Amino acid sequence: PVTNAQREDLMTQAVRPTRILYDCDPGHDDAIALVMAHRSPAVELVGVTTTCGNAEIEKTTSNALRILEFIGAGNVPVAQGCYRPLARPLRLGTADGPSGLEGSPYLPQATIRPVDQHAVDFLAAKLLAEPEPMTVVATGPLSNIGLLILKHRNVLPKIRQLIWMGGVFYRKSEIITPTEFNAFCDPEALRIVLDSGVKLLMVGLDVTMQVLVEEPQYAEFRKIDTELGKVVVDWLLFYEKLHRNSMGVGGALHDPLALALVIDPPLVRTRPAHIGVDLTGTFAFGATVADFWNERGEPPNAEIATEVDADRFFELLYSLLRD
Repeated sequence: PVTNAQREDLMTQAVRPTRILYDCDPGHDDAIALVMAHRSPAVELVGVTTTCGNAEIEKTTSNALRILEFIGAGNVPVAQGCYRPLARPLRLGTADGPSGLEGSPYLPQATIRPVDQHAVDFLAAKLLAEPEPMTVVATGPLSNIGLLILKHRNVLPKIRQLIWMGGVFYRKSEIITPTEFNAFCDPEALRIVLDSGVKLLMVGLDVTMQVLVEEPQYAEFRKIDTELGKVVVDWLLFYEKLHRNSMGVGGALHDPLALALVIDPPLVRTRPAHIGVDLTGTFAFGATVADFWNERGEPPNAEIATEVDADRFFELLYSLLRD
């Protein structure tokens, strides 16, 4: 029989938040994901690392610090990471504007500073200090994670799961069919991650392009009459410009969906496959190629998110912003 003490311990474990490290390139949708991570009782944000992607590394780091201080999470340490992809020049994203966080000029500059440690070494130290393996969420190019694997291979057993917003398998994307920006920006880093044996969940455009902010969603966001709610609407209004002009749809909440899977994993259905990445193609450079039928004879190296409950995702997001 289970004793009262054992029962209390089990209940404590059941409600204990998931401690995560978050690697990102803020970015409007990264900003919303940071808000979710801070406000959800199911998540404990242990540290944030920044990479290049949506903007240059100095700008993404500044944005992360500004966001965290604004939302009351200034105690979360931030470490600056790679200023360029591992093996090629940086190609910047275009959805978030020159600063990476256009549309909210009144957001104050941060008074907090990043830690005096490179993101890769910061990640390794945090992982090694944990008694149990941790979840890592990455929503930008995988430069930091790829370099972590190369430099600190001993920490790989301390990564319970890597949830990465990246890749595409069935849909056109905003870069080159059939690529997705985070994969396109640093495909060599992605290849390192895919070959590492790390448990990887890929949250790509197949599902993130189904969580679009259209008029019904804007109506709900505008009901959240708080300073934070207004900032989020301003972020979304700027962020949707590229999507609306190029694809005729509202902004897709790519990074918040990846973060949401820490809080509510059944939001998506997944499928295992062996994933390759095209490093040489003229028209499909950076493409992620899934071998669902084991034609290459290689074991699965990732789970791919294939379906999403969009309504459930938005209800989760609204609730976190209202509280």
